[in-house]
Formats: sequence, structure tokens, C-alpha cells
Amino acid sequence: MHAAGSTAEHQAFLNTRFFPALDGLRAISVFLVFGAHFGGVIWITRAGWLGVHAFFVLSGFLITTLLLRERSATGSVSLKAFYIRRSTRLLPVYYLVFLVVLGMNYAAQGVGWEQLKQATPYYLVFLNELANFSPFGMTWTLGVEWKYYAVWSVLLAMFGATMASRFTVAAVCLAVLAAVWVGRLDLAWFAPVNYLGVLLGSVMAIVMHSPSTYAWLRWLRTNAAAAIIVIALFFVHRRASGLTASIGEHQMVAIYVVLVALLLPGLIAPTFVGRVLSMNFLGFIGRRSYSLYLVQYVAWTLFVAAFPNVMVSHLALVGNFALALVLSEFLYRWVEKPMTRVGHRWAEAARPAAQAARGAAAATAVDGVVASTPPPLRADS
Repeated sequence: MHAAGSTAEHQAFLNTRFFPALDGLRAISVFLVFGAHFGGVIWITRAGWLGVHAFFVLSGFLITTLLLRERSATGSVSLKAFYIRRSTRLLPVYYLVFLVVLGMNYAAQGVGWEQLKQATPYYLVFLNELANFSPFGMTWTLGVEWKYYAVWSVLLAMFGATMASRFTVAAVCLAVLAAVWVGRLDLAWFAPVNYLGVLLGSVMAIVMHSPSTYAWLRWLRTNAAAAIIVIALFFVHRRASGLTASIGEHQMVAIYVVLVALLLPGLIAPTFVGRVLSMNFLGFIGRRSYSLYLVQYVAWTLFVAAFPNVMVSHLALVGNFALALVLSEFLYRWVEKPMTRVGHRWAEAARPAAQAARGAAAATAVDGVVASTPPPLRADS
């Protein structure tokens, strides 16, 4: 009975193109980041900045799921199509907001402009984490993610044909992270703690893609497991200062991203936590979380201009978040979505003809039965 139920659940997972609870997790994560930046000391001591590491886990899971489904549907992975989709999804908004930030600081001719002049070469080529502090400094996370896109997608395309090879690639990558971490190598361009979350998200995608390993996660797909993990995540935030003092910040991040990765099966399954995070208002925020994250400095500058005496506080956090949400709605509607659609058209045109034909064949009926090939994720995943 368990095997039959697990198989049915796995097929339902493979047939799902959109996971609304993950947008809810995005919404909470981006609000945590805003809290760390604009909510005052309490949000820093509660480690709101850990929200970026939840984003890393989600990125690893979604990108790997997309690549695995493409291989299942077509027999291979088109890296050219993948990079076109990622670039058109992320770059237009990024460079537009960057130009706005440059313009605002050029007009002000303050210290921010001097900082940006030094940091701009890094921002242009996504070496953001190597730049010194500047008004666009929060984009260090994009430098991490783009390096992951560049390396992980190639590894999965080259060596990800079987379940065993996928786990081998993931194990080698984890071993490299562990070696750099334990060896305390001081590499400014490669901080293992920043790549652990994205890699664990990728591992979870690999586990969930195959029916035999999906069955391992049976208990994680229950209400009890999801609730326990959420409580544990709350505890990490609540006791962040003490945990940092006792075990170290990087170790706390490691615990946090493991918990987020373990939560994913419970969000995709029809659990109570998954239903809560699937609420419409959270989905609305989550789908705009990328633009929200980018415009936080722009929104804060405008907010301070309107309220010159404002200080970081709960009220300032809510006001700035609301203003940033308005700005992100414009970017999402008029830049992100149109460019995502364009990117998917370009990606399909760039896909090799043989691969496209296999993908079309996988979606057709065979002897009256539709092939159970996993569909791609929704365009804005």
C-alpha cells in the first residue's frame, strides 16, 4: 500500500508545473531580508539575513528540477537554451535597477557614488561578492547564484544521465565544499557556506525526481514533519545570537539550510504548512521577490526622502516593504514577465532540432496512453 501510494504521489509531483508553497517561502524569506536591513537591531539579532540562504536552497531545487525534467523529456540538456532562459529571466531587471541606482547616486554625488564607481566592474560581470560595500551591495547573492548556474548546469548536463551519476556529482561537490571549509581556505570568490544551501536544494531535487528515492521522503511529506521543521527554523531565528556565539555563524547557516531543504517535500505535499504558504497574498509577494530584493535600496531612498526623520524600525520596515512591493509590481509586470516569455521563445528556437523532436514526442499519446514524461516548470519558476 505504501509503495503504491508513494508511486502515485511521485507521479503527481512529476506532473506539477508550479509549486505555490515555494512562492510563499520566497515571500517570507524576502521579508526576513528586509527586516535585517530596515527593521532595526531586533531583526539583526534574529538573523533575518538567513532569508538569503533560504533563497539559495530554493534556487538549487528549482533549477535542478528544471534540468532533470528536461533530460527526462528530451534525453539531454540544452545548455544554450538553459542560459537563454536564465539570462532573459534575470538580467533585464538586474541591469535596469542597477542603472537606476547608479543614476540616483550620481545625482547625489555622495559617498555612494564613489563606492559604486569602484564596485561597478564587479557588478557588470556578476562578481558582486568581490566588490566593496556599496548601495547595490545586497546583490552579492546574485554573484553566488550565477556561478552556480555556470558550473552546476554543466556538470548535470555532462554527468547527470543516471541517478547514480547525479548523486556522484553532488557528493563530489559536497566534498569540495567540505574540504575548503575544513581547510579554512580564505577564498574571497568561493565561500563554502554560501554554496551549501544551493547544493542541498539540488540534492533534494535529485532525490525527489526518481521514484525509488522519492519514497525515502515519506515521513517528510507529513504534517508532523513539516510542523517540526518550521518550529526548528523558528528556534534558529529566535536563538540566532546564542547559536552564533556557541557554534559559530557558518555552522548555524549550515543547520538552517539543511532544515530548509528538509522542509521542501512537506511544502510540495498537501500539508497544513504547505497550504498556509500557498495563500494568495504570499504567492503574490513571492512571485515578485526577485524584483523586491533588487529595489530595496531604491525604495528606501524614496521612503527617506518622503519621511526625512525616519529611523530603522518595525514601522519603517513595513512602509519600505510596501513601497518596494509597488515598485516590484511594475518591474514584474512590465519587465520580468515579458522578458521571461521572450526568453522561452528564444530558448525553444535555440534548442537542437533532434532534442525538440524528442520533447514533442514525449508529450504525445502512445497507444492511446499519454507518456508520463515530467512537464517543465512554469516559466517564472
